[in-house]
Amino acid sequence: MQIPWRAAPRAALSSPLTLIVSLVTALLLSFVVAAAVMHSAASGSAAVDYQQDRLCTESLHPSLEMRSPPEQVTPLLDAVRQTVGDQPMLPATYTREARADFGGKQTYAKFGFRPGATDRLTVLEGGSKDGLWVPKSIAMTTDLQLGKRGMGGRLPPVTAIYADLRDPLDAWWCSERSWVIPNTYAKYDLATSVVWMPSAASFADLPRELAGTVDVTVRFPSAVPRTVDEAEDLLATGTARVKPIADQGVRVVSQLVLPVENAHQTVGNVRSAILPLTLISLLIGLAGVATVTVQWAQRRHTELRLLWVRGSGPAALGGRALLELGLPLVVGGALGLGVGRLLVPVYAPSTALPPGTSTTASAAVLVVIALSVATTWATAAVRTHRMFQAATTGTRVRRVLAAVPWELATAGLAVWAWNRVQHSGLATPLKIGGLPRIDAAALAFPLLVVLTTALLAARVARWALKASHRASLWSKPPAQLAIRRLAAAAGPVTGVLLVGVLAIGTIAVGSSIAGSQKTALEFKSGTYTGAESFAQVADDTVLPDVLRGNSTIVGLSEKNEQVVLVVDPKTFNDGAFGHDVDPALLSRPLRIGSAPRREVTLPGLPAINPEEHLPSFPKLGTSGWVVPRDKVTSADDVGSWYVWSAKPLGELTEALADAGIKYRNVGEKKKAVSGLPFLTIQWTFGFVTAIGAVLAVVAAIALLLAIEVRRRQNAVSGAFSTRMGLRPAALLSSHLLELGALAVAALAVGLTASMVSSGFAVPKLDPAPRLTPTPELPDVFPLLVTTVAGSAAVVLVAAWIAVRAVRSARIGELIRD
Repeated sequence: MQIPWRAAPRAALSSPLTLIVSLVTALLLSFVVAAAVMHSAASGSAAVDYQQDRLCTESLHPSLEMRSPPEQVTPLLDAVRQTVGDQPMLPATYTREARADFGGKQTYAKFGFRPGATDRLTVLEGGSKDGLWVPKSIAMTTDLQLGKRGMGGRLPPVTAIYADLRDPLDAWWCSERSWVIPNTYAKYDLATSVVWMPSAASFADLPRELAGTVDVTVRFPSAVPRTVDEAEDLLATGTARVKPIADQGVRVVSQLVLPVENAHQTVGNVRSAILPLTLISLLIGLAGVATVTVQWAQRRHTELRLLWVRGSGPAALGGRALLELGLPLVVGGALGLGVGRLLVPVYAPSTALPPGTSTTASAAVLVVIALSVATTWATAAVRTHRMFQAATTGTRVRRVLAAVPWELATAGLAVWAWNRVQHSGLATPLKIGGLPRIDAAALAFPLLVVLTTALLAARVARWALKASHRASLWSKPPAQLAIRRLAAAAGPVTGVLLVGVLAIGTIAVGSSIAGSQKTALEFKSGTYTGAESFAQVADDTVLPDVLRGNSTIVGLSEKNEQVVLVVDPKTFNDGAFGHDVDPALLSRPLRIGSAPRREVTLPGLPAINPEEHLPSFPKLGTSGWVVPRDKVTSADDVGSWYVWSAKPLGELTEALADAGIKYRNVGEKKKAVSGLPFLTIQWTFGFVTAIGAVLAVVAAIALLLAIEVRRRQNAVSGAFSTRMGLRPAALLSSHLLELGALAVAALAVGLTASMVSSGFAVPKLDPAPRLTPTPELPDVFPLLVTTVAGSAAVVLVAAWIAVRAVRSARIGELIRD
C-alpha cells in the first residue's frame, strides 16, 4: 500500500478555505465541550458566592457562642486560644441590659468589648479610646457629660459618643447583629445599643450589678471562599478546629453547612441539565467535521483517483486526509480550549474555577480532538471507498437514514419530558433552606420541541425541494433560478436549515427562560416584601420629609390565616413595589384574588365585605383584603405597622434614625426570597443561549461552505445566465431570494417552536409557586431584532460571495475543468 506523505503539506496550503473551516469547526466544537465543563464548575462557585453574600463574612468559619458568669469569661477565652493555636480569633463579650449611670441620672444600658470595635464606629463627640464609648440613643436618655465616671467612679470615664449602628451592617459587624442592634420601637422595651469598654480588662472589672450574665461570641476571621472546594475545606478544617471546645457544651454556629450542600447540588443540577445539549452539539460538530472532509474529498477527487490507481487503499487515503486536515483540527481544538477559558466571564456565572477544572476541560478537549481526527479519517476512507469501490452502497445507506422518522423519536422524548415538567417537584425542597429537586429532563422539554421541529422542518424541506421541479416561474427568472439552485443542493440546504432552526430555537429558548427566571425572582421578591425595603414602626409614626414621595405606611392585621392590609391611598404607590393602583380604587375596601366573598372582621378594623376586586396585591399575593386607613377604628389594635419604601434599606433606616423614629424587623427585597433555585435555572439556560450562539456560527459556516462546495456549478450557471441576458441585479436578487428563503424559514420555524415550547414550560418552571406572580415569557422583540439583523448580515455576505464567484469566473477554464 502506497501512502502519499510528501505532497500532503503543500497540497493542504492550496485550499486555505478548507483549512480555515476545519480549524474553526474544531475550535467551536472544543469550545462547547470546554465551556460545558467550566460552566458547570463555575455554577458551584456562583452558588457559594450568592449564599455567602446572604451570610456574615466573620462567621463563615464555624464560630462559638455561649453564656457565662463574668468570672469564667477570661479562662474560657484562654482555653479557646490554646485550642485553636495560630488561627486568628475575634472574641466579643456583652452584658445584659441593666440600670446604670454615667455620672448623672440612671438609664438602661448594656456593656461590651470587641477588639477593634471603636475603629468601626462614627464618632459624634470626643473620640479618645481610653474610656467608655456611649451610643447617642443612650446619651439622649440621661445628662451625660464627657469625662465623667459612672457607678460611683467604678466605671472608666466617658470619652466618646458615637452614632448608633443600624441596618444594613457592614461585614465586620454582621455576625454581631443580635447584640449591637436593639430590636425595639416602643417606649417600654429595654433593649439598647452597646456601651463599648476600652479593654478586656476593664470589661472584666465591671461592677457585678452590671454584668450578672455575659454573652460571649468567638469568631475566626478567614479568607472568604470563592469555590465549593474552598468552602468545603473551610468548613471541614474549622469544624475540626473547634470540636474540642464543642465537646465541652459550647454552642457551635456553622453557617456553611447548608450552603456547601446547596452548591454541590447546584453543580449537579447544572451539569445534568446541560449535558444532553452538549452531546447534541458534539454530534453536530462531528457532522460538521465530516462535511468538511467530504468537501475536501470533492476538491481532491482527481488526485485521490490517481493515488487510488497507484495502489493506495481507503485507509491510506483517509490518512492523506489526516495529513492535510489533522493539524487544523489539533490547532482548532487548542484554540477552543483557550477561548473557552478566556470567555469564562462572558458565559459562566462566576470567574472562580475550582482547582482541576482546567485539567478536566483539557482532557475533554483531547477526547474531542481524538474524535474529530477519527471522524476525519473514517469519513475520508468511507468516501473514497464509495467513490472508487462501491458507488451504490452510500446512496442506499443515505436513503435508509433519510427515511427513518427521527422526529417521531424526539417527539416521544418531548412528550415524556413534558410529563416530567408537570411533575418536576421544583417546589419541594428536601430540607428547610435546601434546594428543590430540579429535573434535568423537565428542563430539556423546550429544547426537545425545538429539535423535533427542526427535524420535521428539514424533512418537509427535503420533500418540497424534491417536488420543486413542478414549479415554473420563468416569468420571474431570479425566483426560478433560486428554486433550481436550492433543489440541486437539497442535502446541504436541509442540513443548513436543520442547524439554523436549532440555533435560532436554542437561542430563543435559552434567553426566554433565563429572562423569565430573572424577572420572576425580582417580582416574587417584591410582591413578598411589598416594597424595596421595609421597617416595622409604631402605629402613630409620621413619615419624615426625606421619605415623602418615596415611601408609605401600611398596617397588617392577621387572624386565622385571614390577612388585611391597611393602606394610605395617597401615598401607597410611592413606596409599594411594582404596582400602580388607582388611588380612587384604594379609597374603598378591596377583595384580593381568591379571598372569599363574605364579611370579614379583624382587630382594629370594621366589618368589611368589599365589592371591588383585584387579582393580586403587594404582600397579600392572591389572597386577602385591602382597607383604606381612614376606615381603621383603632390603629393600636392593628397587628403591626410598617414603612414601605422605594429607597434602599440603608437610606430608609438612616432617614428613620435621623428623625428619631424607633423601628425594628427591617428587611429588603433582594434578600427576602432565596434566589438560588431561580438562579440555577437561569444559569442553565444562560449556557443554552451560549450554545445557541455557537450553533448559529456553525449554521453560518455551513451556509458559506455549501456555497463554496458548489462554487463551480454556480459559477458556470451564473456565467451562462448572464451571457443569455440576465442582468447583474437580477443575479444578485436571485441569490438573495435563495439564501433569504433559507434564513426566513430558519427564523420562522425556530422562533415559533421556541416561543410555543417556552410558553408552555415557563409557567411550570416555577421554583416558588406559592409566591406570586407566576413566571412569564419576557419581551421577545429585542431577540427578534437581533436574530433578524444577524441573519440578514449572513445572507448578504453569502450572496456577495456567490455573485463575486460568478463575475470573476473564466468560462473557458471552468468548461475545461
